[in-house]
Amino acid sequence: MTLDGDGYKNPFGKVFNQSYPGPWIMACWGDDLEITVTNRLKYNGTTIHWHGVRQYNSLYADGVNGVTQCPIAGQPFNDSYTYRFKAMQYGTSWYHSHYALQYADGLLGPLTFFGPSSADYDEALNPTLMTDHLHNSAFSDFYQEITPGIGPPAMVDILLNGTGIYNCTSDEKAKGICEDQTSRYNITVTRGKKYLLRIINTSVDTTFVFAIDNHNLTVIGSDFVSIHPYVTNSIRVGIGQRYHVVVEANPLNDKRPASEQNYWIRTIPATGCFNFGNQVVDNRTGILFYADSNHKTLPTTTQAAFSINCADEPYDKLVPIVPWKVGPPSNQEDPSSFEVGLSIPNETFPNNLPPAGDVTRWELGSQPLWLNFSDPTILHVNQGTRANPTTFQAQLVVVPESVASNAWVYLLISASDLPFDDDLRTFLPVAHPIHLHGHDFVILAQSDTPYWPGLSTLKFDNPPRRDVALLPAGGYILIAFRADNPGSWLIHCHIAFHSSSGLAAQILERDGSIVFPDAEQAETDRICDNWNSWVNDKNNWWDPEGPFQDDSGI
Repeated sequence: MTLDGDGYKNPFGKVFNQSYPGPWIMACWGDDLEITVTNRLKYNGTTIHWHGVRQYNSLYADGVNGVTQCPIAGQPFNDSYTYRFKAMQYGTSWYHSHYALQYADGLLGPLTFFGPSSADYDEALNPTLMTDHLHNSAFSDFYQEITPGIGPPAMVDILLNGTGIYNCTSDEKAKGICEDQTSRYNITVTRGKKYLLRIINTSVDTTFVFAIDNHNLTVIGSDFVSIHPYVTNSIRVGIGQRYHVVVEANPLNDKRPASEQNYWIRTIPATGCFNFGNQVVDNRTGILFYADSNHKTLPTTTQAAFSINCADEPYDKLVPIVPWKVGPPSNQEDPSSFEVGLSIPNETFPNNLPPAGDVTRWELGSQPLWLNFSDPTILHVNQGTRANPTTFQAQLVVVPESVASNAWVYLLISASDLPFDDDLRTFLPVAHPIHLHGHDFVILAQSDTPYWPGLSTLKFDNPPRRDVALLPAGGYILIAFRADNPGSWLIHCHIAFHSSSGLAAQILERDGSIVFPDAEQAETDRICDNWNSWVNDKNNWWDPEGPFQDDSGI
């Protein structure tokens, strides 16, 4: 499908139900969901991940090819798979493809589970999705990410709910591939009312700072966690993160007539956490109109003073309404630690994949992740009668069955060299949004300086919790989760090119207790059989002469 939300006609779009973003999926806290996905893409399988959804006792619905299922086969099979799970959290999130780089090409949409709120409001608005944007397929840019000396792919534009402003070149206009876009995303409010905004960063590569000129934001939720409200004039939103904020429709410090009171909505790329190359992007991506103002005039407001550095929201502000007290680590004698960096893989991968030669890969731990689409982990957990898994095993962190369900697992993730790790790799001054499947985690410590044992101050009494946290460039995060959801859960960087390069690992949690009903197992077998038939026919490959899979699989 052609995507042209900013005026440039990108013919490589991949979307749900002929729309970008995809349909808003809504349910209530406690509902059971059944969502059927049919894949009509050419040359592509797909799987759909429900970002941040715990999938308690429903690992099979997490939507990660190579981990929880085989991909759903595309044309000419047009196979379908039904995801079944319960909404055990409330708040706003998103769903997206977890197949290679598909979500970067448009395969995503908003998801809301309605539930309690920690602050009052008069009206809730539709979700606000902000993203960076490409004018081609992300698949074509992948080798730029992993080839030394070229540098990472550059994004082109910013979209807010699928709409953006791009200055077409004369050549692009002459070729008929671009038309100047003049309309921006906008919302209209009534003076004096309070509005709930559901803010989601669905980017490929960019952390944003969100703000509305002359208005404060009362933050009441981060990811799927309700928090004690706090007031700010901007919020920093990493890739995959979400915030619920309340905006009161009473502008601050504006003495202009009411008819002139329109305001810029800004999505500002955070310093050090974006790459638009030489492209100059406009952060004024939306307009807040007042119902009694002139909607034909553009705002003339200016940006307030606030930090646009690449960082998470201050964690002393993110105080959960429902408190948790964190106990000692169950893995204290063998701490799980990861270094995030670049290296040239020395592992022999199946079928010579990833491609051999002078390429570098991001890695989380000792090796870049590689997943076999045809042999997902779920087929080998707690399944003693099944065949052995493939020779190459994706990197696993094992939480053994002996760990109690109320015990805590600590993970130390570092963007610089750890004093007790001898692995050789290159560390770059890059921040990484780290996402854990299957759990909310608590943030015990986060720093932009290197980790040294014994020097960190850890917060155990009601620390902030969420499912995406920013690993600062050159620093570290120490996170923890309860071992109460048996499964094989992915942990990965949410910069799309980084995860495709291998910056990910699996956490195999108490696999003897994983719930895998017979009906779901039979359905998994069915889509794997169809997938294997599909992928073994090279007529279904984009390039029958090259490798089918050239990335980690996620």
